[in-house]
Amino acid sequence: MKSVASRYACRASGWLAACLCLLMLLPAAAMAQKPGLSAADRADIKAFTLDEDVFGRLKAVVDEGRRMHIKRSQMDMRKVHSLDDMASQLVAADPRVKSLLAKHGFTPRQFLVADLATVGTVMAMQRARATGKVEAVEARLNPANVQFYKAHKAEMDAMVRPAPAAPKPSSDRE
Repeated sequence: MKSVASRYACRASGWLAACLCLLMLLPAAAMAQKPGLSAADRADIKAFTLDEDVFGRLKAVVDEGRRMHIKRSQMDMRKVHSLDDMASQLVAADPRVKSLLAKHGFTPRQFLVADLATVGTVMAMQRARATGKVEAVEARLNPANVQFYKAHKAEMDAMVRPAPAAPKPSSDRE
């Protein structure tokens, strides 16, 4: 069974080389254990607090990444033992990724933490509403991120939604 972080990493990475989905892309504390994120990495994601600045920069990265047609890249989760491993795969997938993130004030690791925290909150809240377990799910999430989600629900849901497929070129044969 994949870890919650692994599922988020795969989803987030939908457009940006592995950001979940990730992203958030997203997965074991030691190399000898099963691959995935360490407890410390998972704690960093859970403790991360979304705010207007970070969310605006995340949206800018997502929007620009989509305009640049940065393709989805499947992360090799067998090689993921930390956020740093994920970050390495993220930037290796497309040479434009690192400069795109830097342009918006993120290191690859910072981007993954912010992206996974965002995607994790969105997915958990969507699942909570679908199952009617909102209070129980909210109790497990960062309270500040729950409040931020409630205030920005439509924008956050839209950002996590996969990009629409590009229209196929028409053939004008006359």
